[in-house]
Amino acid sequence: MKILRIRVKGLPLYKKTFDVSFCAVQRVQSNHMDSVFNLFSNIYVNTVEAFVGINASGKTMALKVISFASMLLGAVPLNAEFIPQILEENTLTVFDIDFFVDNKIFHLNSEIVRKKNLDGTNSIRIISEKLWEKGVTSKINKTNLLSFEKMSPARVRDNSDEYLPDDVSIMIAVNKQIQDKITFVDLVAFTNVNLFFPEGGDIPTEIISLLDPTIEYITVENINDKVVTRLKFFNQNEIVILESNELNVYLSSGTAKGVRVFTDAARVLKNGGYLLVDEVENHFNRELVAALLRLFMNKKTNPKGAVIIFSTHYPELLDELDRNDSVFITRSDKGLIVDNLNSLLDRNDIKKSEVYQSNFLGGTAPKYKSVLALQKSIIKSLED
Repeated sequence: MKILRIRVKGLPLYKKTFDVSFCAVQRVQSNHMDSVFNLFSNIYVNTVEAFVGINASGKTMALKVISFASMLLGAVPLNAEFIPQILEENTLTVFDIDFFVDNKIFHLNSEIVRKKNLDGTNSIRIISEKLWEKGVTSKINKTNLLSFEKMSPARVRDNSDEYLPDDVSIMIAVNKQIQDKITFVDLVAFTNVNLFFPEGGDIPTEIISLLDPTIEYITVENINDKVVTRLKFFNQNEIVILESNELNVYLSSGTAKGVRVFTDAARVLKNGGYLLVDEVENHFNRELVAALLRLFMNKKTNPKGAVIIFSTHYPELLDELDRNDSVFITRSDKGLIVDNLNSLLDRNDIKKSEVYQSNFLGGTAPKYKSVLALQKSIIKSLED
C-alpha cells in the first residue's frame, strides 16, 4: 500500500486544511530514478519525504497527523493509548486519504469527532465514512489520478453494524481483501528517549560496525520467556544482560538510537513500508543521517519503494535530496502551515539549504528582532 495524499480539515492548530501529497509532481528524469518509486505509467511517489522548520513550526505535529492517518488506514482502534492526540474536543475533523494498493486507487473519507466522557476521559468516534475505488487504466494520468467525481462510493459506513466498533475504520474490511497491507513503523514517541528494546535475533554486524566499531556483536534470544541479550566489545569479556533497559547503560545515545532506527529501516525496506522519524539528526552526525536516507534513495536497497518520512531542524540535510517535491516547509503564522517546497520554489538547481537559511521563503529563520532583543538582554545583564 502506498499513501498518495492526506488532507485533513478541522485540526485545531492549522491555519488551513492540512494537505500533504507524496506523489512526485516534478518531472522524473532518468538519472534521478532512485529517489522515486513507479506505481504505474508515469505515476511515481517519492521514497524520502522531509519536513523542515524552525522550533514550534509544526514539524512533529505534521508527523503525528500522518501517523494518525496511517492508523486509520490500518483499522487500528483510535481510542488506543498510543494513538497521537491531534483532534480537538467536540470538533468535527474530516480526513480525506488517497492511497494505491493492488493496482487500484482508493479514496477514503472519514468524519471523526472526539468527545469527553462523563468520567473525564476522551473517546474518538467515527461518525461517517465512505470509500471510493477505481482500477488503473490507460486514461489515468497526473491530472485525474485522484479524481473520483461522478463515482459512487464502493463502501459506506453503517453505524448500525453492531460488529463494527465506533473507533475502527471500515478499512478493517478492505484490509482483509488486499494483499499488500501497510507496514508503518512510527518512531516519533522515541524522539527524546534513545532506548533500544531487543525483540529477538542477532543485530546485523553491518549495523553495529556502522554505529560503533568497538562492538563485536549483540545477540538477543528468548530463554524460558526471558529476553537475554549478549553484548561483546572487542578484546573484552561478553556481557550478559537480563533486563532490556540495562543495555542502554553500555551503549551511547547515538548507538542506541541507531540500532533501533537502522534495524527498523531494514525491516521497512524489506516490506516496502513506511518509517517515521522525528528530528532524525538527534544523536546522529550528518554522514550517518545521509547513510540512512541513501538506503531509501537507492533502488538496490529499496526495490519495493519503502518510504522514510522525517523531520529535521537542519536544512543542510535537504541538500542530500534530489527533488523539491519531497520537501515540506513547516511554518507558524497565526496557525500552522505546511507547504511543499516545489510550490514555493521553481528552480531545482540551487541548494535547498541556502534558500531555506536565507529566509527567502519567509518564516524559516529565527526573527531578527528576537535575536537582537536577546543580545541586548544579555549585554544589559552583564552591566548590572
